[in-house]
Amino acid sequence: MSSLEYLAYPVIIANHRQSTTMKKKLDIGDYLSHKNKLELARPRVDNKPPRAQTHHHFKMSKIQEDQKRIGRIERENKQLAERLATIQRGTGMVDCWNQYFQRSSNREKQNREMVRITVENQGILKRLGDPKPTYDRRKSEIDWQACIIILFLETLNTSFYLF
Repeated sequence: MSSLEYLAYPVIIANHRQSTTMKKKLDIGDYLSHKNKLELARPRVDNKPPRAQTHHHFKMSKIQEDQKRIGRIERENKQLAERLATIQRGTGMVDCWNQYFQRSSNREKQNREMVRITVENQGILKRLGDPKPTYDRRKSEIDWQACIIILFLETLNTSFYLF
């Protein structure tokens, strides 16, 4: 490069303090050091995976819930295994007790209805157990005695006519 071709910093106002030769030397030195750095540089590719941040992949609350669920399942399996073992050792009787109690928001109303129906049924049973006769017993006895008297009189009258 000739000094004429080099004008890194064009001179706007020329005075005796602006020397292009000094600037040229400094710029060429910076350029050469940059060029040396480029020759020493080696191409590198970062092929490593990014750093794993476990708190993004593993939620502790979900892990704890899963552990609780697994523990509950194992406990239930143990209870079932114990029941099966007692059945195996036992006399072969069937044990069909259902330990589930049905929960209903309508339970109180159903209980009241069941009590009402039970009271009605007891009333019906009492009426069936203590029936009152539809006819008057005294009246029927009096009628019966009257019939006997009439029959007796008729027998007397018929015997009277036979003579």
